[in-house]
Formats: sequence, structure tokens, C-alpha cells
Amino acid sequence: MSDISIAETKIQILYLVDRAPGVSYHLLMEKCMESLYTDFFTFSRAYDELISGNLMDKSKSGAFTGDALGSTENLTLTDGGKAVLNDLISSLSGPLIAHLNEAAEAIISDMSKNSGINASMELADNGRFRVTLSYSGDEHPFSATVTVDDEPTATKICKEWKNNCKKVADEFIRLISGNAEQ
Repeated sequence: MSDISIAETKIQILYLVDRAPGVSYHLLMEKCMESLYTDFFTFSRAYDELISGNLMDKSKSGAFTGDALGSTENLTLTDGGKAVLNDLISSLSGPLIAHLNEAAEAIISDMSKNSGINASMELADNGRFRVTLSYSGDEHPFSATVTVDDEPTATKICKEWKNNCKKVADEFIRLISGNAEQ
């Protein structure tokens, strides 16, 4: 496995963001490093140059949405980015396009899985933290707000919510409604 150049990384990032608009910075970085044989420094430099060159736009989404902890940048191509990609796409080989399409499908799948799951935290009274959790992925939407004593606990709850939201919501409803097993 050989590392790809910054120029190649830029083209591939443009391609992926075009195919999965709104992808988070963190998910894009994860998929690029996992499937495009690039390292963090090459990815970061390519990303920064695409943003500063006005080929991609970033917007902020809420804290803890999806995979990311904290505020997340969601990415889209600018008109200039689309034009550059259209000019360069013919230089990509068939196998590379197939590989990029697979990576884009994985990104879209991950985005879809996380779209109805949200967790956020904010500083409350007396140095405590208010954690707001929500899940809207099926016919039983759930939302709750809890206050915890410290930031590490609040952070852990937000991180764990993504993987356990359905189970936690169902268990909470079962316990509170009196249907708990004795």
C-alpha cells in the first residue's frame, strides 16, 4: 500500500464530497485514511487547501451529531470545486472510480445510520452538565434531558448514545411504564 500525493488526495476528496454532500469532516477523514491509503497529514493539508482555495464549503452542525464529538464541519463542493472535478474526472481510472464509488456508498450509509441520532451537552448550574439525547430512527422517537455532575460523564453519555440509543430508549420506556421484569 503506497501513500497517495496531495494532488491525488484532493481529487479524491472532491469526488467523495460530490457523491456524499453534507459529509462530516470526521467521517470523510476516517474513510479517506481507511480506504484511500492517505495519511492524516496528507489528508489535512489537502483538505485545508481545498477549503482555502474555495473548492469546498464547510458549515457547522450541532455538537455530538453522528460520529463526531463537538462541533462538526459538514462539507459541500462550491461551483469552483464542481468545475475542477468535472475537468479532472476523466483522468481517473475505471478501477479508481469504482473504489471511490464504494467509499462514497460507505459514507452515505454511515450518514444515513446517524441521521436520526443526536446528543449534545451544555454547562448547567453549579458546574454540572445538561445532556440532551434524541433518537428518531423508527416509529418510536425518543428524547430526554439529564443533568450530570461532571464533563467526563456528559461526554461519555454523548459518545455512547450513538451505539446504544435504541436499546436505552426502549429500556427506559419499559422501566418507567411499569413493564419491568421483577
